[in-house]
Amino acid sequence: MRVDEAIRGRRTHKVYSGGAISREALTELVTLATWAPNHRFTEPWRFSVVHGRDRLDAMNAAVQEGLDAMGKAGPAPGDPGGDELARKLQSKKKKMATRLASAAAVIVASWVRSPDDPALDREDYAATCCAVQNMLLAAHARGFGSLWSTSKMLSGPGLRRFYGLGDDEGVAAVVFLGTPCAELEGRRHRSPASVTRWV
Repeated sequence: MRVDEAIRGRRTHKVYSGGAISREALTELVTLATWAPNHRFTEPWRFSVVHGRDRLDAMNAAVQEGLDAMGKAGPAPGDPGGDELARKLQSKKKKMATRLASAAAVIVASWVRSPDDPALDREDYAATCCAVQNMLLAAHARGFGSLWSTSKMLSGPGLRRFYGLGDDEGVAAVVFLGTPCAELEGRRHRSPASVTRWV
């Protein structure tokens, strides 16, 4: 597949058919991710790969625990907003359980933070996002579906421990991977001409 075809054809897939992805294929996706541009050759990215049904089930358990903790920290059912929060959390719990049950793997892309150098930290975050896009395009070219999530519920304290993240790492993406269930149409609301300024 040509790179322009991969760029135009890649879509966000939230539902998967349950097919498997081999460890070798995941290693290849991570390898291709590391070819992203990075200023000063810092190679700031780190990847935590969740692979295998037992590990995905364990991740789901950690997600469910994190959502339960959010519920306990918020207003109780019956209090103002408590019933609405309980409904939202229950919906999220169900959605995440379904997604993780059908996904073949999850790759968490993090970067080593530079809190004392905001310019470097910004560059390294951007480089890690480039690495994630490499991964998504490579996954699409191999027939895999993917979802790039930045949800805070996927990077809470319990999940950070589960992923094995260091205290100095920030989470740029939680990438779900699997066999897509259907072809998805792309959409862009703005034309390239409308977002281009010729200087």
